[in-house]
Amino acid sequence: MTGKASVTIVGGGIGGLSLANMFEHAGINYVILEKAASIKALGSSLGLDASSLPVMEQLGLLDDFYKASKPVRQFNFYNEAIESTGVVDFACMTEIGGYPAVILDRPAFYDILMKNLPKSKILYGKRVTEIEQDDHGATVRCADGSFYTSDIVVGADGAYSAVRQTMYKDLAAKGKLSANDALPLSYDQHCLVGVSEPFDPKDHEMLRRDTCDFEIVIPKSDPFYSIYMPLPGDRVSWAVIHNVPKASAKEGEARFSEWGPEATTEMINFVRHQPSPFKCTLGEVIDRTPKHLISKIMLEEKYFESWYNGRVVLLGDDMPSPTQENIAIVFESYFNSRSKIAQDALNNARQFGKVMSNRGFVSEVVRKIFFNYIPDWMTRWQNTQRLQFRPQLHFLPQVPDRGTPKAQPQEPRLFVSASTA
Repeated sequence: MTGKASVTIVGGGIGGLSLANMFEHAGINYVILEKAASIKALGSSLGLDASSLPVMEQLGLLDDFYKASKPVRQFNFYNEAIESTGVVDFACMTEIGGYPAVILDRPAFYDILMKNLPKSKILYGKRVTEIEQDDHGATVRCADGSFYTSDIVVGADGAYSAVRQTMYKDLAAKGKLSANDALPLSYDQHCLVGVSEPFDPKDHEMLRRDTCDFEIVIPKSDPFYSIYMPLPGDRVSWAVIHNVPKASAKEGEARFSEWGPEATTEMINFVRHQPSPFKCTLGEVIDRTPKHLISKIMLEEKYFESWYNGRVVLLGDDMPSPTQENIAIVFESYFNSRSKIAQDALNNARQFGKVMSNRGFVSEVVRKIFFNYIPDWMTRWQNTQRLQFRPQLHFLPQVPDRGTPKAQPQEPRLFVSASTA
């Protein structure tokens, strides 16, 4: 038996397509099962930096991402009168990590990931209903009666994924599901996102820059703040984030957190009065956005403790012989090497969200200090800590480490003794 296991990827989103690109280079047989009738990239933007761009360079996609994006220079903060309240500079990112932080719209991200993938390997209309596994393999069954057998199943279909639900049901039956993972996801932010049609750059200096400055409006009275990110083509990616009382999402409410253009009108009307840095209101920016590129979502923040179960994982690896024992060893190593990094990233996001969202006198003071009095050395230190892990794929030629300081040493590739097969 060869060391290149076959893989079923459930979900054709950013994670699933990224994995598929890696498997193409590794010569690993795979198939993507996507429940939608087609992959539809809705309006929003995504950022990449030195924590992910080395892999994109290994995959030969770096130039594509650079052409489709703008490098992030700084965050500019404003009050409701569009008066400056502070600046946070990120110019040090390239020196620290060897790559700039870049921003691009989600449709462009999808196009880049899709361009080198055989269309025959992405199957649409495949809603997963059941996953079975034993010592010989794992079988994914779909609502249309089809089934797919492989050595490994990778769940890349989101927080409310069928893979996670099936995996957690199995773990709970074995008494191995933690109390934390048994709780439903909770949400405390509603988010409205979109990508506008082009503005006239003659009227907006921020569109004429080669860089993308995040223009962030945090009013004292409104319970929401807005972010504007200039994109190539004189377009603007925008997001409105509204804090709501923290609550546990009930099972029936979970579906409302999926990406989609539905249920946006009420929130648009709620936020449209706010002034924007584009010499118009937020509502006018929204009006310049195609409806199919506007989405309302709920933001959930939770650290999951269970990442794998047998042959099922919520992102993967390969091994000398795809036996159940070897797969468990590799998945445990994967969890041990990445879980702390994932938890730190979530904690950092939570802290930043609190700084941006909280209201009241104390919060205003905290923001004033954060935006105006944090010394450059501390900003640099924070970014250095965040970018110290710059992983690369073991099975492809390594790209140079251009950062200062150098990246943390990567754990050596895990080899499982063939004697355990």
